[in-house]
Amino acid sequence: MRQRGFTLIELLVALGVAAMLGLFIFASYSAISVGGLRASDESAEQNSARVGITLLADDLSRAGFMMNGPSGQNRCSRLLVYNGNTNANTMLSMWPVSAVQQTTSGQVPGTTTSFGYANPGGAATDAVSVFYAAGFGIGNSTIPGGVNVVKANNGTLNNASLFVADTSSFQAGDVDIVVLPSRNLCIRFQVSNVGGGNNIVHNSGAGSANINPPNGFNGVSSLANPPVSPAITATDLQQAFVQNFGQIQGASGPLQVTYSIRPDRQNSAMPDLWRTVVNSLGQTVSDVPVVQNVVLLHALFAPIQGNGQIGSFVPWSTIVSNNQQGQVGAVRFALLVRKPNTGNRTNNPASIAVLDETFTPPGPQFQYQLYTQTVYLRNVAWNAS
Repeated sequence: MRQRGFTLIELLVALGVAAMLGLFIFASYSAISVGGLRASDESAEQNSARVGITLLADDLSRAGFMMNGPSGQNRCSRLLVYNGNTNANTMLSMWPVSAVQQTTSGQVPGTTTSFGYANPGGAATDAVSVFYAAGFGIGNSTIPGGVNVVKANNGTLNNASLFVADTSSFQAGDVDIVVLPSRNLCIRFQVSNVGGGNNIVHNSGAGSANINPPNGFNGVSSLANPPVSPAITATDLQQAFVQNFGQIQGASGPLQVTYSIRPDRQNSAMPDLWRTVVNSLGQTVSDVPVVQNVVLLHALFAPIQGNGQIGSFVPWSTIVSNNQQGQVGAVRFALLVRKPNTGNRTNNPASIAVLDETFTPPGPQFQYQLYTQTVYLRNVAWNAS
């Protein structure tokens, strides 16, 4: 029996059907693959944002811890710090929380590291700094703590020498904070000598850290920025006490922790959220990126009002102009995180509101998600009550 083959038309129809099935399968696979990548990118973005929010919120919640002594009973919102190795002519004010608007050539507070990043999408980027004590230093046989100043000897204002109730927890090289409750002021020193009669001495230029200002308390008054006015007197010292943190090693004692946006080490086109820790000896003990692809960090600050209530959230520049740096009771911050716009299937909005700023997406390459958090500063609130 003669077998009949396929006609040309039948072959063409079969090929067409096969091609359509192939295209359908490819399109389905491609959609599934793109969808999987998008889901993976979104999950990574959310996890990254969660890490950044948790770290920053945790540090902010500690703002001002131990600035006022072991139980917070003495009020001191402003801490004056000196570092003759970086600036021999100025004592800086360290607040529980502060901010600086990033510029490309600006430096991370407490370091000589440049930001190298600023103004993404036309929005200003903040570097947010937090001051707190992570714990006491090490090296003393007794637990360091606060002791009262019992007498100010002749020449105290010029040599930062104090007689305290008990010197058993002090030794040369310890970092301490002298608290002046009558002035709402704290001063960071390093003990250079423990003398007779319960006398602790803070000689300027002593030790490699060089964190004692010249001319003792007179130097504090003259070098402080903003100035201490009127100048510190012996009467102020008679009401003072000293909080000792012991020998500082690494991230112990008073710390300044700063969050900033800087380029990734391996890929300068990728912005990272960095966490920088500087100890009380002026040493950078940690400077690492904690989250990748964070495009923008912006923060607003709310002062504690006279009635004890939290005021309106405003930029740090407004806090400074109102002289409220030591009264900030809450911080609201925003992280703008990006992820690849896989397949360019989602259009970005024309602009994204980031608290009181506006970010303009530069193109369709990435998608952006905004995360915000409000943190109340319990240590500052305790001090203000």
